[in-house]
Amino acid sequence: METGRFQVNGFEVLAVPVLYDNFVYLVCREDEAVLIDAGEAQPVFQALEENGLRLQKLLITHTHHDHIGGCRAIQDRLGVQSTSPGIESGTFPMLGTVCESISTPGHTGIHKVYHFPELGILFAGDTLINGACGRILDGTAEQLLSSLRKICEMPDETRIFGGHDYLVKNMEFALSVEPDNKDVKARLDLYRTDPASAIFATLAEEKKTNPFLRVDTCGEFADLRERKDCF
Repeated sequence: METGRFQVNGFEVLAVPVLYDNFVYLVCREDEAVLIDAGEAQPVFQALEENGLRLQKLLITHTHHDHIGGCRAIQDRLGVQSTSPGIESGTFPMLGTVCESISTPGHTGIHKVYHFPELGILFAGDTLINGACGRILDGTAEQLLSSLRKICEMPDETRIFGGHDYLVKNMEFALSVEPDNKDVKARLDLYRTDPASAIFATLAEEKKTNPFLRVDTCGEFADLRERKDCF
């Protein structure tokens, strides 16, 4: 996996690959940065050094090890504070813009996504992941569907940054559900030539290619998630 870079209204988002298929993210303005998730420490240290960045804050979506495994090392070396997903949802200033912490349980019983509305970007953790959603572990289908619908109320141009690169497997599953969906085929083709653009899609593109955003009832959603679990 390669590091992705996105310019947004004077800010930059660095998608930093860690572990096997995870991403953590640096939201950067000038020489300051905020980190979303911390599955591994060393790639974060390297990205900060290579880009001349000072880390100001660490935001955690949920407490699975592949999202927090590097948290202690980062805190110990850089002296930064982390925001637990267990903290109450709210809106707060961040790097001169606004960040919304939004509760999105379902994959886990406690899960947060981080929305920067002025920048049109969302860090979705394992709630919404390039063409699918996270497994239902200690949450419920009702919770996860409600969380996805909450995300779907955001502007269509919002760019989604999920916690993993599951794009190929997710698009293959989507084609098993909707074999004639040309948008799914196009997104899979795009991955082969421009993986970052395919992985970090807009909400509008997710609505076209993500079968979990196209169900009408919770029963349909639960059945679809069960099919994906066995795919």
